[in-house]
Amino acid sequence: MKISQKQIGIVALLTTVLLWGPGPVVTKLALQEIPQFSLAFMGRLLALFCMIVVFLPRGFFRIEKKDALQFFFAGLLGQGLNLSFFFYAIQHTSAITAQSIMTLAPIATALFAFFFLKERITSLQIGGAFLGLAGAFVIIWGGTSEGWSNGSLLANLFLFFSMLSWVGYILISKKLSVRYSPITITAYSILVGSIFFLPLALTENLIGNAWISSVGFHGWFGLIYQGIFASLLAFLAYQVGLKLTSAFVAGMVLYLNPVTTTLFAVPILNEKISMPFIVGTSLILAGSFIATQFETLRNHMRKRAQ
Repeated sequence: MKISQKQIGIVALLTTVLLWGPGPVVTKLALQEIPQFSLAFMGRLLALFCMIVVFLPRGFFRIEKKDALQFFFAGLLGQGLNLSFFFYAIQHTSAITAQSIMTLAPIATALFAFFFLKERITSLQIGGAFLGLAGAFVIIWGGTSEGWSNGSLLANLFLFFSMLSWVGYILISKKLSVRYSPITITAYSILVGSIFFLPLALTENLIGNAWISSVGFHGWFGLIYQGIFASLLAFLAYQVGLKLTSAFVAGMVLYLNPVTTTLFAVPILNEKISMPFIVGTSLILAGSFIATQFETLRNHMRKRAQ
């Protein structure tokens, strides 16, 4: 069976899930040793340095002036605001709860993509989205032993803002992906993120920089993870998936993030899970499959039956 472009895109999105899944756990540990804006800035700077060395000589940084504003807002939403809200929230809630709230992104993406990108939404996709959304809500309210009390209301509200910022990034990136490569979009997003976090990091260190002499394994590993895996490789894989699928599918696959996050959060952070979390995870897996793969599988079985 020949592999379609859409299937390659889904594989790229699943790769993103594997890279982003441990993110809340790694970030939560790193933020115990490095202040949030310093971690965000140094992570972007590391990723930007790698992209300049590898891709600048190959011409991937060339864009048209008329698109500069779109690239700016993509970077502002996807790197600056998204990470600012997320980094604050992850310090005041569990990694599992944080990732679960972020799974509200697909339904928001579907609605905005329908209205602004004129993407078609099938009944199967709507059903899968709401099934996955139901799973996300089960996890948010009952997936850990503490439920909503696991984090402050402000932290959960900031996670909601982080999710909305990410949805905006998806929609702008989808429009840009028609004429630009995933590398170009990722590079400028990271560039804008670096510029965004620079004054914040400087201000943070003017207040106090004693942390510099006490950074340990968690801090350094978190910095490398943020710069190379969560930013560079994950964003590239996500942009490839976004280019080869749709904004809806790219958002739907994010339903799998809480599953991978839990695999790390339970043994490393000793976060607890319960039966509601297992039920929610099952709904997420079912919804993701129905929305992204069921129609393809059904069409394939029909062809084989003919």
